[in-house]
Amino acid sequence: MKRGLWIILAAVLAAIAGFVITQRSCCDVVMTHAAPQDGRSLLPELEWLRYEFKLTDAQFAKVSELHLAYRPTCEDLCLKVMASQKKIKTLVSGGTQVSPELTAALQEQAALHVECQTALLTHLYQTAACLSPEQARSYLDAMLPQVIDMKMEPATKHSGH
Repeated sequence: MKRGLWIILAAVLAAIAGFVITQRSCCDVVMTHAAPQDGRSLLPELEWLRYEFKLTDAQFAKVSELHLAYRPTCEDLCLKVMASQKKIKTLVSGGTQVSPELTAALQEQAALHVECQTALLTHLYQTAACLSPEQARSYLDAMLPQVIDMKMEPATKHSGH
């Protein structure tokens, strides 16, 4: 069961990393231009939040600021997780037993998992603090399960994914 959790976590983090990396080059270009005149956001990945929780312009501005401030942390952690996964894969494929190096790599990966969850939870709580109490509760109800509710199911249930 633990192996499956790591696989799911790695897949989620790899997807986030891929999104962030591809968006980073777009963001660098977008951030150099003035705000669009048609009222659209420079951060389209946050538009769902604006509409789902009916954010005011002031709330959206603060959430956007937090999002941009968190982005380098997220990118850094994603790169660390990918490097950790690569290291573990190399050690596993090249070995026939659990070596001290593999044990250390697995411990490093576990520490990264804690670091990632802590950073993301901190970001979610900071974002929620920008919202009204009702908006914050709905936001956290929607987002927290994505971070903390990583339940493991038998691999056969995920075979179609």
